[in-house]
Amino acid sequence: MRLTGKDSAPSAAPGAPRARPHTTERLGWLDRLASRRQRYLPIDGGAGAQLFAALAGQSPLVREVASPRHADLLIIAEPLSAQLAPALATLARSVPQPARVLLVGAGGASASPEARALFPDAPRVPGEIQAILAALTAPARLPRLRLSDAAPADESPTISLPPKREREIATELAVLSLGPLQPFTAGPLRLWLICDGEQVLSCQVDAGYAARNIAGRMRESAWQDAAALAATLDPLAPVASRLAYVRALEALQRWQLPTRVAEAREAALAVERAENALWWCVRFFRLLKAPMLIAHTFPLATRLAAAGARLWPTLPPSAWLLPQGDAPTVEASAVEALHGLAADIEHLARALSRQRLPQLRTREVGQLSAQRLTEAGVSSGPVLTASQSGAGDIQSRLLARLRMAATALREIAPGARDAARGPARTPTESGAPSWDVPAGEAEGAAEGPRGRLAVRVRSEGGTRPTEITWQRPSATLLPLLPEVLRGQKVADAEMIVASLDLAMAEADG
Repeated sequence: MRLTGKDSAPSAAPGAPRARPHTTERLGWLDRLASRRQRYLPIDGGAGAQLFAALAGQSPLVREVASPRHADLLIIAEPLSAQLAPALATLARSVPQPARVLLVGAGGASASPEARALFPDAPRVPGEIQAILAALTAPARLPRLRLSDAAPADESPTISLPPKREREIATELAVLSLGPLQPFTAGPLRLWLICDGEQVLSCQVDAGYAARNIAGRMRESAWQDAAALAATLDPLAPVASRLAYVRALEALQRWQLPTRVAEAREAALAVERAENALWWCVRFFRLLKAPMLIAHTFPLATRLAAAGARLWPTLPPSAWLLPQGDAPTVEASAVEALHGLAADIEHLARALSRQRLPQLRTREVGQLSAQRLTEAGVSSGPVLTASQSGAGDIQSRLLARLRMAATALREIAPGARDAARGPARTPTESGAPSWDVPAGEAEGAAEGPRGRLAVRVRSEGGTRPTEITWQRPSATLLPLLPEVLRGQKVADAEMIVASLDLAMAEADG
């Protein structure tokens, strides 16, 4: 029997549960919500990995997609390099129109010229979650995506395949391009995988998309301006990058570091290492397609960001991390919160080590021995720790980062408790930074989230450095990619590269 109206609907039996009505008003509300939802594609130029990890899931009106053909909006985290511009232009041409674009920068710095050359009409907001959400919830105010007529074309290089006589079984090979815009590194990187069936036969690394010539720009800058540039070497670890440079200047000045200042610096480094580890875990679990693990890790990362901000109630480390500068005392309640977070992170690591499904994807995959890492120049960091204390596979790197985060937060508490008893204070004029750098050569280092970050500075006693040489942990790990990917399954390649936590802005310099 065909029902044509509400009066022809049969009455429910007595005591039967009433069905939930699907009214046109309810369907209209869902349609309006779907029409307002912005599907965005995040594009990380080298500084946006943690920002995009925190942005996903913040609002029901925005949803991240993995393909430009499904996107309504491009969110581009600067800086952009000239080498990345052709690949980004090709991606922008594949976005269905009408679409929009949003540039995300750091602070009040001007937009990079490459971004303005590609998208002359694109608006720009600071690299803050609330600023981005405010722009996304009012999409009509964003101008349409318009690519410059002078946008360059992306030209793929010629890949040389091994001749058949050099292979035991002469099968047809396939070349798979990963990147340069992809989710498994913090920043752009392209990998050319030459595959024999489902196995990786060889790998060619195409890097340099995030190169900014930080060392060269520091040589052309005054000592004080070079400190700001040093903080951008690894945008995900500005404290470690700046502190390495500051320690080199203090070594040239032969300055004796006060105990309280040393404790404050180590506390800032510890929070930065822990934040990097947790936000990396959020990104990694998204690649792993593990929503339950994301639900456990995301709140820990957001709590850590809030507690880390409360640790310095007067000035952030960027304001007092200067040569011979003073440092404020830390907030006692924030220290207690970080101590509690360390226990929660340790609990997550123990629970993760017992879960079978993540183990099936991560155990005995992408192994690197401690001896091979040492030979390559890796002197510290979670990748080396995972090979020294574990199997050196993906799972051991994951657990090593969680344990590193918990240990770093616990190390804040003993020295910071005594300093936190008094009121927090602002650095005084007596602790003003000194930019008078004598002639000589010295090295400064700091333990960053990816390992030892060091810089060697040579001075001739002038107003600027004579020579700057950086030692970068991601740059040391990058040449190992062809070796660790050779013989692996194609399906595991992304997970293996992601487990190394390569920060491409730091690797490319």
